[in-house]
Amino acid sequence: MQIVLFLLLVLAVLSIFVSKKDSLSNSVKIYILVSFALVFLVGWLFTYYNQKVALANRDILNAFEQGKTLSCQNYKVNSDDFVYVSGTLSFVAKDSKKDLKGVVIDISTCSK
Repeated sequence: MQIVLFLLLVLAVLSIFVSKKDSLSNSVKIYILVSFALVFLVGWLFTYYNQKVALANRDILNAFEQGKTLSCQNYKVNSDDFVYVSGTLSFVAKDSKKDLKGVVIDISTCSK
């Protein structure tokens, strides 16, 4: 994603500087460049944040799969009582645990 954004920014810069002098004034060129730079920056920050969250979720999931107990909201989540559902990134209580029946915990609320 970052590579695509960078290439789009380079393409925009090149197209602005190659355009005829009469078609775009210097202030319009600067405005366009700043706009593209801001879009690039927002895209880069979004990607960086998503990678950071994905890495944290992967660490939590690895701990869960290694048999460690996680602290999630008011629950202690372990592989004996819960299963991990990858489609919703959550832990769901096993049917055999009657006192936890219907409990669904989002992975973002957990810590090791």
